[in-house]
Amino acid sequence: MAARSGSDPSCAMGGSGESQYLTAPASATTSSSFVSAVEEQIERSKTHWSTLADGPSGACMAEDEGEGECEAEESNKLDFMQLQRHPTWGHFFVTFGYEFYNGRYKRMGELVVGEKFAEGAQAELFHAKVTWWHERTNEMFERKGVEYVVKVFKKGTFLRDLKSQLPHGLLQDHVEGMENLESPTPKVTPRYFCQVFRGILLKNGQFAFLMQKDDMDLRSLIERNMQLKSGEDCGPFSKEDGEVIMYRIALGVEWLHSRDIIHRDLKASNVLVKEFKSRWPKWRCYVADYECSIGVVGTGFFRAPEILQALKGTMVCQKPEVFSRAADVYAYGMTCYEVLTGKLPFEDHPLSDNNRLLTDLVISHDLRPEVPEYVEGWACELLKWCWQCDPSARPTVEEIVNLLSTRSKAVLEYENFLKQRYGKDFRYVKHHLEI
Repeated sequence: MAARSGSDPSCAMGGSGESQYLTAPASATTSSSFVSAVEEQIERSKTHWSTLADGPSGACMAEDEGEGECEAEESNKLDFMQLQRHPTWGHFFVTFGYEFYNGRYKRMGELVVGEKFAEGAQAELFHAKVTWWHERTNEMFERKGVEYVVKVFKKGTFLRDLKSQLPHGLLQDHVEGMENLESPTPKVTPRYFCQVFRGILLKNGQFAFLMQKDDMDLRSLIERNMQLKSGEDCGPFSKEDGEVIMYRIALGVEWLHSRDIIHRDLKASNVLVKEFKSRWPKWRCYVADYECSIGVVGTGFFRAPEILQALKGTMVCQKPEVFSRAADVYAYGMTCYEVLTGKLPFEDHPLSDNNRLLTDLVISHDLRPEVPEYVEGWACELLKWCWQCDPSARPTVEEIVNLLSTRSKAVLEYENFLKQRYGKDFRYVKHHLEI
């Protein structure tokens, strides 16, 4: 679930205003057409939600809603306090608007949960408004124009189960980021990922992530641009814009892998976008939906053949090794296919309605999406390299980043800009201040 708004529940759409925040029942403050639009958006978002594996990490909901919700609320409070006690990254877990009675854990400020805009099996996405306890923090985020979204796990979801889905790399990155902020000379470095500010416990016992809101998701941008190019035999972006988008996504995946985080569900709808009207590059992309990735098994034919094989044999929980950096690289190739062509994998294949046969062909006969002739030769070869059946034959993300910077003039120009602004360590960053 990325923190954006649009076709995917993992989203946080740009735009602000008090009208997003509910101070009265929706029927009293909104028109029926607006409500219908929001409901349509929520329904559409469900089709893009990440699929979870069966087993403990994918089955967090209580079976009895009434008694289960009450049990989950009490259990979550105890588990949350235990998380706060962690000596290294306990300060990632905070409360807003209240604090626990032992006086040890201070609230971080006030949080107003606004309109819901997306929903999945595990969680719901809401617009949010935050007033931080420290005025300096408010000033910093206001100056940067930061807006917020909360990803709230549904009532009856046990935090004790969710803990197993949290990648430690996310928590460690938070620790390093806080150390950088408290440094006398904090570093300003680029961000290639969706910002997850905190893990929070709402007063009713539901666990949530407080995240940054961006303008849209990449899939929505692709679909918008394809509509503008209706009838043309081309992809959704210019050659230069598409290559820089591919580069930004690769930098995001490289950041994840450098922190031992496997994304497991990389696709355009899990990449967020900030749009600029009068600067280049026109779109800045951020990899998202990694904050609770352990237990996710991906989406359709974005999955690598080894994952499809494990799912086919219903052994995916017994084969965690199939979720690897190489599997992320395969999905990266499919995401680049979206960027270059505007299409989803196999959406126009004659067997698109026969999922079982198409899966067999991908696994056993190396079937891959057909790449149009208008895609440049080296980019076509990059896709094929990422789509190798043998995981060990696929490139690393580092090799992908290097290839893009050597074959694309636009990427080389953008890379030089990053070097001038952030220095030689612009790729392997451990702190993130840029918003």
